Amino acid sequence: MARVQLLVTCLGDLVFPDAVADAERLLRSAGFDVEVPAGQVCCGQPAFNAGHRKAAGRVARTVDRSFDRDAPVVVPSGSCASMVSDRLPELLGCEPFDVHELSVFLDANEVPLTETNAGKTIAFHDACHALRELGIADEPRRLLERTGARLMPLPRPDLCCGFGGTFSVRQPEVSAAMAAEKLAGAAGADALVTGDPGCLLQLNARAKKTGGPRVVHLATALARGV
Repeated sequence: MARVQLLVTCLGDLVFPDAVADAERLLRSAGFDVEVPAGQVCCGQPAFNAGHRKAAGRVARTVDRSFDRDAPVVVPSGSCASMVSDRLPELLGCEPFDVHELSVFLDANEVPLTETNAGKTIAFHDACHALRELGIADEPRRLLERTGARLMPLPRPDLCCGFGGTFSVRQPEVSAAMAAEKLAGAAGADALVTGDPGCLLQLNARAKKTGGPRVVHLATALARGV
């Protein structure tokens, strides 16, 4: 049985543990032996994006200590996958890991999926790091279609949700307007699905204030439906 390591991300661990459990369930259903290293804390991205490289390095060191390079690291977050694959080796001066964003890994390994979304209309939001840094766009959509979902295109699928880490704190009015626009574009869908916990946090919070479709992590949509 092939072994994989699951990087749960700090938001996944603290805010969206169900999405992490669904990601693990999907990997196990595909026959992988899933290891969740206990020593992981955070990939260091929040501090890194804010320009605090030393602080980012201290936090990211937990990833370097907790994961090994003998098995793939699967990440249910495009932003954290990008950080670990593209930033962490240079930041820490360490050897790179074999990093895979969740949807890319599931799609490449043709994991078995059931029609959990038969008859459902789903809009998919492309997280910025996944789309722009990792080039991920088709994989999550293929997976959702395999669950029976009908995909509804967003007016601006490339538009940021407004989270942007500290951007949502530094520019709250602009951030809220961007989230509202994204939600409005998904009006009429049964759910707005995203593969990144940061986007999920942002859009969920805005939807609770202004209304809009249910916002669901991709792992949950694939494992249990929207």
